[in-house]
Amino acid sequence: MVYSYQVVKYQTISFVQGTHWSQSVGDKGILYKSLKDPFSKLIVQTNDAKKLFRVPKDRTVIVTNDTVHFLGELA
Repeated sequence: MVYSYQVVKYQTISFVQGTHWSQSVGDKGILYKSLKDPFSKLIVQTNDAKKLFRVPKDRTVIVTNDTVHFLGELA
């Protein structure tokens, strides 16, 4: 599997299967950690598209004011 670092400006984010994620607040923003194998999934909606991404276990998704940062791949 090839993962790439994603930085996406978003309108909405949906965490698929919410039990596969833990949530905390850090100084960089809201942190969501992927808990399940093989992948936890999230949907990022931008102005022109909605995309589904897979995030590997034990990786953190950082959500700031209008941008989401994570290591993952398109599903």
